[in-house]
Amino acid sequence: MFLYRWLCQHYTDLGVVRFQDHDFVAILTPKGIRQVLSADPDGYDVFWKDAFTGLSGNEVVFVLTGEKHRRERQLFASTFNAHNYRSYAEAIHTSTRHHISQWQPGQTIRAIDTTSALWLDIIMHLFFGLEKDGFLEEGKRIHAELQKSMHLLIVFFPALQRHWFPLWNRYTNAKAAFADWVGSYLMEHRAQGVERDNVAGHILALRDEDGRRVSNEHIHDAIYSSLGPGHQTTATALAWALYELGRHPMVLEKLRTELDSIGADPAPELLVTLPYLSATCNETLRLHPIIAECARVPITPMEILGYAIPAGAGLVISIVGIHHNPELYPEPERFIPERFIERTYDSFEFLPFGGGHRRCMGAGLAEYTMRIALAEIASNWEFETSAVDQDVRKGLTMGPKNGVLLRIKSRRNLN
Repeated sequence: MFLYRWLCQHYTDLGVVRFQDHDFVAILTPKGIRQVLSADPDGYDVFWKDAFTGLSGNEVVFVLTGEKHRRERQLFASTFNAHNYRSYAEAIHTSTRHHISQWQPGQTIRAIDTTSALWLDIIMHLFFGLEKDGFLEEGKRIHAELQKSMHLLIVFFPALQRHWFPLWNRYTNAKAAFADWVGSYLMEHRAQGVERDNVAGHILALRDEDGRRVSNEHIHDAIYSSLGPGHQTTATALAWALYELGRHPMVLEKLRTELDSIGADPAPELLVTLPYLSATCNETLRLHPIIAECARVPITPMEILGYAIPAGAGLVISIVGIHHNPELYPEPERFIPERFIERTYDSFEFLPFGGGHRRCMGAGLAEYTMRIALAEIASNWEFETSAVDQDVRKGLTMGPKNGVLLRIKSRRNLN
């Protein structure tokens, strides 16, 4: 966070930093971002490819390029299609209500603990459709351990991805345990021969371009590459939304007025179109971007904003820098949801889920679930922020240093 703010203070459009003998060119303007993301996708390689391939394997969508990458995204795009979201709404409501029902007036909580727990429930249900039982609880435990094991050192220093390094061994063991758990689920699912309305069920029903079923290994890779990021990023975004609403009671009251106007238990299709709820979520993602950057590596030399960029240089789009650009967002350090009602920002000015041909496929699902869960919490509880927090790097993503401390005041009286 501080690096990108420093770059924005010292450079106007491009900034250059060096890390591990590599030059990285930070793109700091919408015009530069447009040039990067509008270029031919086949002209780019994957950023930090050695590290991500070591972590995830050779066939996961985010390490593929060219036609293989396009085919993989096409194959799984239907799984995250908006027409599937409606069936997920009840799971989102149920999990959110369960976790916030455990709050007690007067207690102080770490919001990230609640949002991580409820989001793990939600996403495990969406992916696997499992009821609360021992098998589900085992999967949640294994998945949580996998997330904890992805240490910064094995991400940013791929030379440490070796059997002699304890942190790498912890990660590979956790990944193998998760693969075994998914394999057990798939074996039972196929043995039953029943179609299920969940993400794994949709993936199991897929056929490749030759009409063949997708292999178990392929399914595991798809689940692994989307389940982890989807859980971590959305839970963090929801915690930040509660932080800002707890600091800005007038914003919270305005949001509640909008929510109350549509009555109790509104249809999800209506709820997710509410302008101030959407603006509140967008402003949270602007002020506290979960992904600090997205990047490309040009295969051949190219020109960006009149500068010659050599092949192999890392082109790093600073999402933090763009989201805090005072020309786009006046008073960028303030939480002002109204800015997303007064103006429409294009995909080169506001990009919380990355952009271009590698934009997160689950972005729509993340936005849908964040809105429903936030509306449920804001409608039913009085709370306030009890301590100042700040954005810090946590693995591949950003998050609140202290987990967002909230003081729970009381249940809301809606009569």
